[in-house]
Amino acid sequence: MAPPTARGPSCAVSPTAIRLKRNRSNGGAIAGFQRAFWFGDADFVMPKSGDDLLAPDFVERAMAVLLANPDCAMCHAGGLVFSDGSDRRSLYPAGHTLQAIGPDRVGRACHVMQRYTSSPSFWGVYRRDAVDRLAPIRFRAGWDHVVLAELALHGEIRHVPSALYFRRDGGKPLLTLARAATEQGTRGVAPDGGLGELRWRTPLITTAYAHLEAFAAARLPESERIVLMQHAADIFRARWLGGMRHEASRLRADLPGLLAMLAGAEPVLVQWRARTLCDAIRAVETILPDEDFTAAQIEVAAMAGETRIHAAAA
Repeated sequence: MAPPTARGPSCAVSPTAIRLKRNRSNGGAIAGFQRAFWFGDADFVMPKSGDDLLAPDFVERAMAVLLANPDCAMCHAGGLVFSDGSDRRSLYPAGHTLQAIGPDRVGRACHVMQRYTSSPSFWGVYRRDAVDRLAPIRFRAGWDHVVLAELALHGEIRHVPSALYFRRDGGKPLLTLARAATEQGTRGVAPDGGLGELRWRTPLITTAYAHLEAFAAARLPESERIVLMQHAADIFRARWLGGMRHEASRLRADLPGLLAMLAGAEPVLVQWRARTLCDAIRAVETILPDEDFTAAQIEVAAMAGETRIHAAAA
């Protein structure tokens, strides 16, 4: 297989058809992806990360699928991993591609939740009519999972089976990605400080719970939203139960240190930290109903309540 060398199609484009909008600073992948959706008025949009490559005919072949299938919201391609200065190439398994097709929108979203794994099936060409219906992207671990599952509610997701997407060096560690997906992480602020949200510590659980957050506000009848939320919890438990139980155990082991952050802090910080801790606990107990953090929640509520009483007395 020839080494990846090109970044786009070899067609000529009139300079008048191009408008450049430059970010003043690096806002991270989530902000960049959101801006790609919100700026411009072309019928199709192709967000792109800065470290990967595309085959010369990537756009042409993805667009052929989109134009032949008016109900298709996005088309991606097969992928491979490469490293600079190395001849080694590793193909992604065929199971990493998505083929969420047919008229059943709930079924399409379930297909994505059951199958989506890696970036080749995310960095595709999107139909703007579909992405205009998406909610703003939340700063959550698994945000790309959520985008694709919600997108499938508004159209089909198809793929070109050929390896046309070249990913440099493969994926990053899960906790690294989760930290980077927080609002603090995207701004270069350490998310594990006293002001950071805590759900990055449980990235698999957070990914599953983020689907519930998205489906609760999806543009669907309430009955379908409830079904989707139930499916999301079931599907991700089936996929990742072992890993999610490990995350819950790790959070439980971290609780003494997290609770200690509440003690002696200013009242506003106590309330803030209590909220972020309860958010993390609530996600665990929602996705893993047999995990019981009741005692920790009572302790958090007692510490927050005591702080309020003392602040009012002062």
